[in-house]
Amino acid sequence: MKKHYFKHYQSYPINTIEGNPMLQKDIAKNKLISIKHILVSLAIGIAVYFALTIIPNEWCELFLGYVWGLFLLVITQHLSNLFGYRAGRKGLHGKLWMHQRTGLITQSGRYFSTFLLMLILSFISKSHFIFGMTIAGFTSALRQFIWIRKVPKIKDDDSPPNIAEASKLK
Repeated sequence: MKKHYFKHYQSYPINTIEGNPMLQKDIAKNKLISIKHILVSLAIGIAVYFALTIIPNEWCELFLGYVWGLFLLVITQHLSNLFGYRAGRKGLHGKLWMHQRTGLITQSGRYFSTFLLMLILSFISKSHFIFGMTIAGFTSALRQFIWIRKVPKIKDDDSPPNIAEASKLK
């Protein structure tokens, strides 16, 4: 599957399918299990447990909505990417070159759209849990814009790397 992916999709200036800078090296090494990801997940789980014992009960529902919102946003975006990739295996030809900034802006747009949907639902439902998920959508969109600052800007005369080699494949 990886061979097929890299035949048709490539990002630049760094070729990665992972948006989170912390996990990009493990993904590039094709690690099935990332110790870094497991340790971060455990630390966050422990922090959430202790936070729930410290914060006032009236804030727990909002906090849990935020935590679950972050988790579900990441999972649903991975599923969206997977379905799009699988669907593109038939009926999509050639090679797609995407600048990392374009990918991060696209992802931010998905998160912001989810934020707007959740905002409407939180007003209708008056649910603190849904409002917590709303905040997660907004902070996730914001996080993408923070990551964008670490990626080189797209040049006005932008063209994919190795364009001469890519044109020989026609």
